[in-house]
Amino acid sequence: MARVGAAGGGGLGMAGPARPCRVVRGPSIERPAVGSWIAREAPSTRSPPNIRPMTRATAAGAPVDPGHAGGARPALSTIGERDLAGLLRELGQPSWRARQLREATWHPYVGGFEEIRQLPGGLRVELDHRLRFSKAAVTSERVADAGQTLKLLCALDGPQTVETVAMESPARGASGRRATVCVSTQVGCAVGCPFCATGRMGLRRSCTPAEVVDQVRLAGQALFRHALGPVTHVVYMGMGEPLAAYETTLASLRVLVAAGGISPRRITVSTSGVVPGIRRLSTEGLPVTLAVSLHAASDELRNRLVPLNRAHPLDGLVAAAGAYARATGRRLSLEWCLIGGVNDGLDQAAGLVAIARRLGAHVNVIPMNRIVGSPWGPPAAAVGRAFMRHLTGAGVTVTVRDTRGGEAEAACGQLRAALEPRRQLRPDGTLTPQRPVRRGASIRG
Repeated sequence: MARVGAAGGGGLGMAGPARPCRVVRGPSIERPAVGSWIAREAPSTRSPPNIRPMTRATAAGAPVDPGHAGGARPALSTIGERDLAGLLRELGQPSWRARQLREATWHPYVGGFEEIRQLPGGLRVELDHRLRFSKAAVTSERVADAGQTLKLLCALDGPQTVETVAMESPARGASGRRATVCVSTQVGCAVGCPFCATGRMGLRRSCTPAEVVDQVRLAGQALFRHALGPVTHVVYMGMGEPLAAYETTLASLRVLVAAGGISPRRITVSTSGVVPGIRRLSTEGLPVTLAVSLHAASDELRNRLVPLNRAHPLDGLVAAAGAYARATGRRLSLEWCLIGGVNDGLDQAAGLVAIARRLGAHVNVIPMNRIVGSPWGPPAAAVGRAFMRHLTGAGVTVTVRDTRGGEAEAACGQLRAALEPRRQLRPDGTLTPQRPVRRGASIRG
């Protein structure tokens, strides 16, 4: 399910996906390489030899594969290394072409096989016939936070759409910047949390692994176009419940780590409490950070806020989360959407303290983002401060999420695949201009 975010809460701030503003302590982050959109690549300020600079189609972030609308060709994003090497051997190519192809695929200048100029021309044509370069395409884009947050509407097969958010922020505990991509794993969500816009859609279907991986690739290209990035972190906090789409989540994680070069320790998977999925993920050898969307410290209230709790109550959820932390050596995060008059009381704060202490977890407090049609919102400033004082006074490390993407409805809990077409894709591959939006002004109209 899409995670909740923050709205103006009188000093508590607002939240977008996974961008904290005040942290008691955090990891040291390397400065990303310049000129690439994934941190593992070598610095570059110009296009590398044999790779053509971005075309207008690439610059639009939407290299539309001819087979995008329902073709049967497999997607390059999720073809295993053995299968890819086998295909290349079948085409009379040496096995090392597989690595060459994979590395070029993740370069910000590349939007299709035809742009990988270190490959022979005939091979580029043959690959285009055999494979789909992308299973997703950016059809609309919004910019928020003075250009630091991008919200992309990604078209999938079906046709279906999901929303992906990319944002740049200062790195925690070090100089430099970090760029985080928030991916969606499902079109809609079946969990049905009442404070989440995605839950109101219901579940249409789960994404394929290729569609998740391509969200990261396309978001990286979007960051590059806006002189942001490169991608340093990925969070599974967009539309859908990642552990309800377990095979998609696992397969895409493996691709991002192996082919994308993103460390598992820079990836966060969020869950509303799919206990079997948590236990299974702990055995996969992928020490990603697990973020548990808690939102209530009693089963009575959590049954209302997170209906999945009726199937997996708190005791089992906390036990599974603790087992995950022990198996992976990763510190847990507990997500708490602070809703005025609902879960902002000191009784709930005391329960949260008990759970956080038991798990040794970090807490992310997220004053609720307002969503259309919901009577709920963030608490009064004084109430929010009292809640925070109770946590910090008990020795719990806490982050209050900063505002990211609210003006573009890109904050946590606001994603719903209903992005209004502020920017549209033209036939020539460029995007129409975006009308400027004043801070605090409505983006609709």
